[in-house]
Amino acid sequence: MKHRFSIRQRLLILLLSLITLLWLGAVLASFLQTRQELNHLFDEELLQWARTLLRSPGADALILPPFPDRDNPQRTDLQRPYRLQSLGKGILASSHGAAILPPWRPGTPLLQNVRMNGEEWRLATVTDGRRIAQVAENLDARQDVTGEIAQQLLAPLWLVLPLLALVIGFAVRQGLAPLRDLTARLEQRQPQALQPIAGPVPAELQPLLDALNGLFRRVDAAFAREQEFTAHAAHELRTPLAGLRIHAQLALRHAESRTEREALQGVVQGVDRATHVVEQLLALARLDADQLQRDEHIDVPSLVQRLRAAFAATTAAKGIHLTAEGPSPAILDGHKTWLEIALRNLLDNAIRYSPAGSIVHITWEAEGGRVSMMAVCDNGPGVPANALRRIFQPFYRDPNRMEEEGSGLGLAIVQRATEALGGRTDADAAGGGLCVHLIFSPNFPGKCPKKKAKAYE
Repeated sequence: MKHRFSIRQRLLILLLSLITLLWLGAVLASFLQTRQELNHLFDEELLQWARTLLRSPGADALILPPFPDRDNPQRTDLQRPYRLQSLGKGILASSHGAAILPPWRPGTPLLQNVRMNGEEWRLATVTDGRRIAQVAENLDARQDVTGEIAQQLLAPLWLVLPLLALVIGFAVRQGLAPLRDLTARLEQRQPQALQPIAGPVPAELQPLLDALNGLFRRVDAAFAREQEFTAHAAHELRTPLAGLRIHAQLALRHAESRTEREALQGVVQGVDRATHVVEQLLALARLDADQLQRDEHIDVPSLVQRLRAAFAATTAAKGIHLTAEGPSPAILDGHKTWLEIALRNLLDNAIRYSPAGSIVHITWEAEGGRVSMMAVCDNGPGVPANALRRIFQPFYRDPNRMEEEGSGLGLAIVQRATEALGGRTDADAAGGGLCVHLIFSPNFPGKCPKKKAKAYE
């Protein structure tokens, strides 16, 4: 399964990765710079202690404060060992542990790192030509303290990264808002709506919008040509088919042999079937040509009763009982002609394929007076489960129903008319027969409990 590509996710990952790298680099540079500055301050302090020692009278009671460590103030390695010596008189003053200090030699730098007693120390040496003062500081202890101070100084920076991530996420979301708006506008469009998309869009989306509008224009032109051809062809076929049927019926009256009568009867039936296909094609063309408008309130119970009356003669001739069941009032917004076309085709199919002495059932459900579902159920041969999705395709005919005359366009017209009304179609053949649902509510589950058509006396 391929994952959908997300511009938002890609932007977030890219920006957050780059910002994190830059942030880490800045924090590391700041940390190193802070430690360097602290080491410089400690060096200055160490030199200051050495100069203070150089100016002292040389009393043994001179005590330098230990290197500060708030976590462990008793550490002995944090003491600053020192030594004050005279070039002529020897050692004038020294601290505990001063024995580890290296002997002074001419040319000794002011500050240097020396290894004493197995540890690294920072040694400050000052002289005035007569006396030499040396003060040392443990480097490991200094690095611990400088690191702790640097971390405390840079601690607020750790809060910056999550805040920065939130700001970047918000900025990316707002920046992609026009793309979401365009997507929402496209999702709300009906399949028949092929007019260009209007409205200002960002410069980056304008080429995409121009391409979409160009595609809509081409598709609209192609549909228009197809509808025009279908309508013209159907109209042109109507007259010769009617004339052919009249001639075949006249010939049938004067046929002398049984073979001639059977042949002419086949011609009449073929012409009737061709006429039915032409009528269905005209209905499809009319549905495709109509613009989607919802300016009518269809009284569904009234329309169903009118259709029952229209099919009364057909059902009576075949011994089929046509029933209707549903709440009243029940209103559906849309063109009444579209719903009537859909129901007429469903009833025509149901009556044609139902056996004599059965029931064809029309049901509807409503939510707050608005129709949410309609269904037409029969007791015909049914449709295999693997063919249910194909019965709405134009010219598809199920092998179980091939013995009956039909064009294969009836359910395609039902689906097209239902979509024009803003609904969708579904079919159920469980338990025998066929139940076709017209669903007009997005919250409707999709199938209603099937009304079993029973034989009646």
